[in-house]
Amino acid sequence: MSTPLAEVLTHLRVGNQKFLVDFYQQRRDVFARWALRQHQLGAPAAHALLQGALLDFYDQVSDGRLTRLPPDVPAHVNQLAEQRLAAAAAPLPAAEASRRQQRLVHFHQLGPDCQRLLTYFYFHGYNFGRMSGKLGFANPAVARRQKGACLRRLVDLTNPPHGFRVHLDALERFADGALDEATQEAFEQRLLDEPDLAAAHAAYEQFAADLRWAAGHDTLRLRLHLLDRRLDQRTTSLARLQRIGRRHRRRSLLWAAAALLVALGTALALWTTNRATQPEEGWAAYYRLDPALGLTPAQERHRPLLAQALAEYRAGHYPTALHTLGRLGPDELGADTLSYYRGLFLLQSGDNQSAQPPLHRLAEALDGPLSRRALYHLGMAYWQNRQPAAARDAMRRVAADSLNPYQANALRVLAAGVLSPRP
Repeated sequence: MSTPLAEVLTHLRVGNQKFLVDFYQQRRDVFARWALRQHQLGAPAAHALLQGALLDFYDQVSDGRLTRLPPDVPAHVNQLAEQRLAAAAAPLPAAEASRRQQRLVHFHQLGPDCQRLLTYFYFHGYNFGRMSGKLGFANPAVARRQKGACLRRLVDLTNPPHGFRVHLDALERFADGALDEATQEAFEQRLLDEPDLAAAHAAYEQFAADLRWAAGHDTLRLRLHLLDRRLDQRTTSLARLQRIGRRHRRRSLLWAAAALLVALGTALALWTTNRATQPEEGWAAYYRLDPALGLTPAQERHRPLLAQALAEYRAGHYPTALHTLGRLGPDELGADTLSYYRGLFLLQSGDNQSAQPPLHRLAEALDGPLSRRALYHLGMAYWQNRQPAAARDAMRRVAADSLNPYQANALRVLAAGVLSPRP
């Protein structure tokens, strides 16, 4: 476990802030509950406090005050938050803390382009070639000139100006590695021989170190701020989706209840109508569907509309089945078969008056299996339409035909006497 912990500090010192960003994402809600329980802070204030504590943690690692990762990082972060709430004094000497905060203020006074460019160079350690690619410069030389211009703007913001300002060109070229070997050796010798230049170099190195801290501090602040906003957006989106889901469920329940009430009302109306229009012995108790209303898989593939109509008929969706049947043309299905199916569908939908003409034409004009089946359904249509004499005559013809597949059904109706004249 010691090696990974040591690597965390190393990564933080060289600009890899993933540990702190991940810590914030994973511990934000836990910390908010702790802050509410211990200090009565709401979620936004707790999130801001945690961001400040993690910035303090990063500063401690950057300036060397924290040389080992605490065994309990959450507890250490909570302690930093307590210090912030108590407005504890910064552990750094006042002069150094003031200088670094001043550097951070000056860094914020630069434009976003200079902030990004100096962050790439001093914090992320990008070379000029990579900087030119990321920022769209023509070549590394342009990136170096732009970096120098931004650095001078930052130096000029200091009041009074830094003493190394007169040596800045030479110091920057030396620090950037832009000198050839002989010139670099000569400059190093000058540092040994010229006290003023050595003091300017030390001040420049301190300035660069403060700038590196400011860039890293600001980078972490922005990353935590953007992550916080993204997490808030995700929380808001999840809450909105939950509200929408609850509204949809309530709406679905209301629609289902309304549909149930409509269905109950329709069923009651149909039952009342049937009770008023049918004999006491309902014809539906004797009616038998056509057992041949089925297609083979091959027929279903070649006649999808017919297969759909028959499936809707078997499911009891008679108006829909009639509509689908009406889309079939004579070239897709024989006219006699089409009339037969139309009669059956009308009969089951309760329109027995309209069901009689196609069934009557088939029963009287043809001679064959379709005619025999049509005769039976015609008799049932007569019965349903309160025409017992015509129904009895049709059932007698069916019962006398040994080739009719409904002979047994007709005999059953006649034996029950439900079509006989009543005294």
